[in-house]
Amino acid sequence: MARELSRRLAVPALAAGATLPAAAAQAAAGPYKVVYHLNQPGGEDFAYYRQMLTNVQNHLSIAPPEGLEIRIVMHGPGVNLLRRAAPADKQIAATIDELKLAGVRFQICSITLKRGNIPLAELYDAEESDLVPSGVFEIARLQQREGFAYLKI
Repeated sequence: MARELSRRLAVPALAAGATLPAAAAQAAAGPYKVVYHLNQPGGEDFAYYRQMLTNVQNHLSIAPPEGLEIRIVMHGPGVNLLRRAAPADKQIAATIDELKLAGVRFQICSITLKRGNIPLAELYDAEESDLVPSGVFEIARLQQREGFAYLKI
C-alpha cells in the first residue's frame, strides 16, 4: 500500500518538474538584472568607488545577447560617489557618464538625502527621477518583485 501511494505522489511531482525547463527558459529570455548595493564610503583616493565602477564596467563588457539591466542603489555614505568623488575626480565622473550611456541606472535614497540635509543639486548628474523612497527598500523590492540579483562588492 505504501509503495502504491508513493507512486501516486511521484507522478504529479514528475509532471510538475517537467515545467521547470520551460520556466527557466522563459526567465532566461529577458535581460539579466543586477542590483549593486552601494552604502560605503569611498576610502582613500576613492579607491572603493573606483573598484566598484570597474566591476560594473567589467560586468557590462560581457553582456549576454539577452541584455543586461544594472542598477546601482546608493544610501548612507554610498551617496558620496556622486556628492564627493565625481565632482572631485574627472575620471570617476567620466566613468559614471559612460555607465549611464550604457543604460546603468544610479538610484539615490531619499531618506539619506533628507536625514543628511543633502540637496539633490550637490550630487553629480542627479535628477528627481533618480530618487527612490528608501535605498534598502528599493534593493529588497528589486530582488523580490523584479528578479534582480544582488551584488555587494
